[in-house]
Formats: sequence, structure tokens, C-alpha cells
Amino acid sequence: MTTRASTSSTARSSTTARPLSAPRSLGWPTHGPVVCRWIEKHCVYGEGDYFGQPVRLLRFQKQFLYWLYEYNPATGERRFREAMLEVPKGNGKTPLSGWVMLFELLGPPLFGPKGSPIIPVGAASFEQADLLFGDMKHCCRESPTLKHHVDVFDTEILTKSGPGRAYRIAAVAGTNDGPRPSTFAADEIHEWTGPKERVHLVIANGLVKRANSLVLNTTTPGADLDSLAGRKHLHGYRVNAGEVDDDRFLFVHYGVQDGQFDLEDPEQLRAAVVAANPAAGAFVRVDDTVARKYQVPEFEYRRYNLGQWTRSDESWLPPGAWEGCKGPVDLDPDMPAHAAVDMAYKHDSVAVVVAQLGEDGKVRVQAKVWTPGKGSTIDTAAVEAHLRQLHRTLNLQTVAYDPAYFQRSAEILLDEGVPMAEFPQGAGHMVPACQDTYRAITGRVLVHGDDPVLTDHVLAAATRETDRGWRLSKGKSKRHIDACIAMVMAVFLALPRIDNEEEIEPWVAYI
Repeated sequence: MTTRASTSSTARSSTTARPLSAPRSLGWPTHGPVVCRWIEKHCVYGEGDYFGQPVRLLRFQKQFLYWLYEYNPATGERRFREAMLEVPKGNGKTPLSGWVMLFELLGPPLFGPKGSPIIPVGAASFEQADLLFGDMKHCCRESPTLKHHVDVFDTEILTKSGPGRAYRIAAVAGTNDGPRPSTFAADEIHEWTGPKERVHLVIANGLVKRANSLVLNTTTPGADLDSLAGRKHLHGYRVNAGEVDDDRFLFVHYGVQDGQFDLEDPEQLRAAVVAANPAAGAFVRVDDTVARKYQVPEFEYRRYNLGQWTRSDESWLPPGAWEGCKGPVDLDPDMPAHAAVDMAYKHDSVAVVVAQLGEDGKVRVQAKVWTPGKGSTIDTAAVEAHLRQLHRTLNLQTVAYDPAYFQRSAEILLDEGVPMAEFPQGAGHMVPACQDTYRAITGRVLVHGDDPVLTDHVLAAATRETDRGWRLSKGKSKRHIDACIAMVMAVFLALPRIDNEEEIEPWVAYI
């Protein structure tokens, strides 16, 4: 038995969140109740606080499933062939996608014979895809019922009773052409940029070969509306507003509008969190989410916690934060100090920044920058001489460098006793370094001497998203940011690392 779409359900969440954008009603019936009952009967939670417990769908999840499984009463076919659920981070969109995929693999046929379900489950990277596919594997292994119907492997789930499989993929161009999927789950599509967009296109095109196929996209808001996720976001708003006729595309967006709340007012900030997050009071801990406002860049907070699209070329620092860190920088020759060099060969500047943690808990930074003329190469000897001078005059513990550009000089200096340490500028090192430096600046732990070159480099830096989080880059600017990058590396080394409330030594990796 099926019913018409309804919003009535019991929810554990205390949120007052309502979608900013939702589909227009056609008055069509839905298989949503069947799907909800199946999920709550057979599915369990994956890794987290509720591991192994039976799923109890929240109100917004049930409503989404009611929309997703609407069907044409005349033909019995799906209303929606592609869907996009866009919500702030932590609201359970990834597990919900996994439960839908398991229903498509193992649940009763709702739109005619299933044939052989083929379900690619993907994200921008294998690491991100493992979050979604990992939830599905845990669900199958821990469910009292599902574990008897599937064989679970690291990258594949196979049905025992007949043909059918779900498998993990990553958005790697050239590796996902050819199959005829029946359902496709694409997680965090704001990260499917560049060549990864084509992977989504290729797989989605394969679904037209299957009757009643479904593409389910889930994402937090992104930073570039001229991207796969951005274009679908804009298209969804136009569809829901009736500006574009595409009744096969389901778009649901939770968040708050920019300017709707005064985020500097604690009460309004809390109200914004509750209004933006449909799982507030359940999966989303409101107090913790409010506290994040003071720990991360505002653009990141708006995206991940309030469901707002932001520009990737916005300043990485709040207005006035860098200016508020001005102060005297007198490095103590006896206190431990750390240096970092950001090096290039030509058409760029080179910077060496020293950072020193004082007894007052402040990290003081000092920069030296070389900028060659057009077509000129860097005077590597001058950089080496400066590092030797720092080693003679300061209690230098570490000189961090990216081995891609400074390896030969580093080997020479290390032979002379300068404490050189590799610091590859990949996401694994730069993401935590950028975020630690952000907290040092916004918390006024960092002190700089108002050096105009360092200031220009810091304020020219923009954010760039990676699979591991945001880091700094030039963005669209042609201004130099080398001193900012060297500062981030040096500050990261100078800040104490905390482990079980005990201070440990800064990270180093000596060659």
C-alpha cells in the first residue's frame, strides 16, 4: 500500500529547520513509507555513537525519502530520476544515501523487475568514498537480517540470491566507463571538480540504459557555483521556483540565508545553527557547532555549518584579524626558534620566516623575502647565507622546506649543522598547518611587526579546498603569497602540539 507524500513522522531531532528550497507538489503518490519501514527494519548505524543500533529515521530524512520515491500514478514510474540533497555537515546525509543504495540493492521492487542491480558508490577520492561505502559495509555486517543476504568485501557488496552488486569508486577519469548502473550514489559532489566532473557525467549517462534508474547526489555547499555541484544547485533552485521545467530532478537544500541572522550575537548564532541543521539536537550537537564559529574561518563555518555557498577567493581571515596581531617582534637568541623557507627557481618570490614561541605564549614571526626581476632566477646562495646567519644568531631548532625545490641546498646546509627538516607542501601537512595558523591569528596568539611585504603576502592568500580540508593558495590573484606559506609552516612548528594534555615536541622529519 502506498500513500501520498506527507511530512508527518516522529523525530528525535529538536530542530526547527525547514528547507530553503524543496520540490513543488504534484499530488503524486509515494512509496516513501515502504522505504522508511524497510530501512528501519533492516539497517543499522555504522561507525559513530550509534554503531550497530537500529536506524531511526529523522523527520527530514523521512520527508526526503517520501519525495524521492514519488511515482506517476498513471505509469507507476519514478517521478525523479536524479536527486540532490544539500545540507550542512554532520546531518547524516551520507548514511542516508547508503541506506537508499542498500534498499535499491536488496529491497522489494517498487517500479517493476529489478533485473541485476548495479550500484556504483562514489566520491571525489577513495578516502571520501570509503565513508559512504564503509557505512554500507558496516550496515550489512551488523544487521541481523541483511548479513544473511550479501557477501561483503572491501570494495564490493554482492547479493547471494541473484545478480546484483554495489561497489566503491573514486572520481578518477578514465576508470569508470562502460557499466550499465541501475543506481548511482555520488557523495560530496562539491569536490567533484575539474576532470572528476566527467566521471560523474559518464556514469550518469550509463543510467539511461536502465529503466527507473536513479542518481542520488549528496553534498555540503561548495565555494564555486561554476562547478558540478554549483550548477546543480542553481538548476535545483530554478526548478523548484518553476523557472525551469524539469520534474525529474529533485532538489532539497537546508541552510539559512546570508544576512538572516546576526552571527556576532550569541543567541542569533545559536538560532541560525538550529534553523540550518535539520538534525540539530540529534546528530548535530548544537553547543559544539556554535563553538566552531570561533575556531574556523567564517567562510568555512558558513559553508559547513550554515549551508551557505561562499566564494573560494574570499579572504581567509576575518576583517581586522591580521591588523589586530601587530606588535613588537624582538626575537630572543636564547629561546627555541623555528624557520621555514618557501622556495622557487624563477618568476616567483622566495621567503624565509622565523617563528618563536615566547614565555607569554605568543608566537612572534619575522620574514625575509627575495623577489627577482622578470625572467631572473632566485639567488639561492643568498637564501643559504641567510639561513646560516639565522643558525648562528638564534637557537634554531628546525628549518622546514619543501624537498621539491630546496633539496640540494638542504643537504649542503644539513652537512654544516643547520637543522633542516622536510616539510612537503601537500595537503597532509599544509591543511593542519593553515588551520593552526588561522587559530593563532584569530586568537591573537601570533604577533607580527607590521612588515608590509609579509602583510601583502598574507592578505593576498586565498583558500583552496582539498579532500582533507582547506589550505592556502594564490587563487585567482597574481600577487605573491610565499611569505604567508613560509609563515604557516614556521608557526605550525613553533606552536606546541598537545597530546593527552601533555606538551610534546613540534613535528619534524629530518632527512
